[in-house]
Amino acid sequence: MEKPILGKDKILKFRRLADASKQGAARLALQIEHTINYEANTDSQMTKDGPVNYSGGLTTTIEMTAVSTRDEVNQMLRQAVLKQEVLEVWEIDLGAEPVDGKYPAKYGQGLLSEWEDPANVEEAAQFTTTFNVDGELQDGLVSVTDEEIKEVQYVFRDTEAVAAPAPTQGQ
Repeated sequence: MEKPILGKDKILKFRRLADASKQGAARLALQIEHTINYEANTDSQMTKDGPVNYSGGLTTTIEMTAVSTRDEVNQMLRQAVLKQEVLEVWEIDLGAEPVDGKYPAKYGQGLLSEWEDPANVEEAAQFTTTFNVDGELQDGLVSVTDEEIKEVQYVFRDTEAVAAPAPTQGQ
């Protein structure tokens, strides 16, 4: 039986294109959801033989919502909207089987077109934004560190006792 694709297994990573030679991409923490939208602009021309359909091109966007944090990724994304900086984005499927230690991913470059950051009294602050992809998303394989996988999901532990975590300051 086939296994379903789970949304929680798909993570987003970002980087400013200008920083590509200086740093790796960073994961968007506390992501709630994202949606990749493919929209083909089609039109038709009526002829004496009937309608003829043709494509006006493909538009791809990624809409996302996450809990707002004061981390570098949130700050970078917000600044990218304000300064209209080109970003790189990866959607990485951690639920898929790795190929030679790498995970399937979609990659794109583009701009964030909006930033909405409401602050509700009863909930954690969340932001929403839309990433407009230049051209088409490209499929490929990417490296993911063990640390990044642990951030997304806990790892299997044995039933034997484990060392207690070091106490935090104030304990």
